[in-house]
Amino acid sequence: MKSIKLFLLFVCLFTVQVKAQTPVVQMMEGEIRAGLTTPIGGFHTGKAEVGGDIGLEGRYNFEGTPWDCGLMLEVSSARRGFNHLFNNGNDHWQSNRTVALAAISEYNLRQGTKINPFVGAALGVASNDVVGDEYFPSEGTTIFFAPRIGVEFLHHIRLMAQLNISRAGHNNFSFTIGFVLGGRPKK
Repeated sequence: MKSIKLFLLFVCLFTVQVKAQTPVVQMMEGEIRAGLTTPIGGFHTGKAEVGGDIGLEGRYNFEGTPWDCGLMLEVSSARRGFNHLFNNGNDHWQSNRTVALAAISEYNLRQGTKINPFVGAALGVASNDVVGDEYFPSEGTTIFFAPRIGVEFLHHIRLMAQLNISRAGHNNFSFTIGFVLGGRPKK
């Protein structure tokens, strides 16, 4: 019982300290981003190739805390080459596309500063299908989970690495650059 009281006291003191040290930033921010992906895991002996990722986000910054939350819409691909199966000199590849709608939350380590590292995750729903050549059909609706880490520079530029997990053959790692409007320190 004594350890529970000490833990609750620690949590309360930490919360007060975080609130006192976090600069006040604008309540809302939006982001548009694009980048590259690489498939994670195997899929019918396909060779990993570089794919694409684009996304939109809207985030709400909780006043006086380093936390934000919001919604994300993202399209990413897990592209694989299958030239080794055909040996006819043509370019054979399949792009497994994931369209995700997810809730996001992030913890900003230096919110309101010119260099702000962050960690977070997205959780939602994904629609999976194949774009272009379809050698191995793969489609459906799945749960989407995406842990992420990144850094925001000068309140407007975000570099982010994200692991997009939804369905075998569609899972990928993305590295994106984004442009942010809003979320700057209040004057």
